[in-house]
Amino acid sequence: MIGITFLSFALMHIGPGDPAEKYLAGGDGNKGMVSEEAIAAQREKWGLDKPFLEQYFTWLGNAFRGDLGTSYSTGRPVLSELMSKIGPTVILSVASMFVILLISIPLGILSALYKDGVIDNFCRVFSFFGISLPSFLVSLLLLYVFGVQLNWFSIMGEGGIKGLILPVAVLAFQSAAKLTRQVRAAVLEELNKPYVRGAMARGIKKSRILFHHVLRNAMMPILTLSGIYFGVLLGGACVVESIFSWQGLGQLAVSAVKSSDYLLLQGIVLWIAVLYLVVNFAIDASYALLDPRVRKGASGK
Repeated sequence: MIGITFLSFALMHIGPGDPAEKYLAGGDGNKGMVSEEAIAAQREKWGLDKPFLEQYFTWLGNAFRGDLGTSYSTGRPVLSELMSKIGPTVILSVASMFVILLISIPLGILSALYKDGVIDNFCRVFSFFGISLPSFLVSLLLLYVFGVQLNWFSIMGEGGIKGLILPVAVLAFQSAAKLTRQVRAAVLEELNKPYVRGAMARGIKKSRILFHHVLRNAMMPILTLSGIYFGVLLGGACVVESIFSWQGLGQLAVSAVKSSDYLLLQGIVLWIAVLYLVVNFAIDASYALLDPRVRKGASGK
């Protein structure tokens, strides 16, 4: 986590843009209209005139005490800004993840069971388009069709369940396309193992083999991949949230980049890093519940 924060801090400081100049100018269109003396005074006020390592370790020490600084662009504490945007992002992430699992797990299983059949070919086409089409293109197409042509949704974004439908559709379409292929591969790998052929030779029903053995063994890689996708969603889908005007972390990150708001962007990076650590730890801990061999190995050690 410390490595991630150091790298992001360094990238922000070597990147273009001066937060003091943007703050005083009030926008990119007024660049060059603010005196160098005023910019230097603002940089000194924010501590941007200090050496890079001193700035980083000052921020890191404050972060360990729960102080992520004050946003340059809004003047509010970074922690308050994050807390105000986490709720919408969590709602969007949970709804998207539910739809992703609802689509990808049944499709992946059916695709593996009926390999090279109609369902499998459909899943291949679905996965191809889902992986190939960028999120901004899918978002704009949905806005044009359902917002402009059919007028079912507002193109300026709206709250509530209705406002969730289009962004969830975009996020679920892309992630479900990837996860479907991965579920198919995991189930196929298990179906080709000797224990499955042995169970079928002994006359055990296919449904019992599938639900009691194959899916249980294939669930570990599926759970790992699902956790990764969920971590990505919780980090904020920047492009999708911006296009659909969803007031979450993704849109906050975009505005922080535009205004060169180092502290706000650093707070978002820290949030994402912590989420990945927590999600991966939870996944590792859940392995013992799914696989008795993991519990046995842990108790043996």
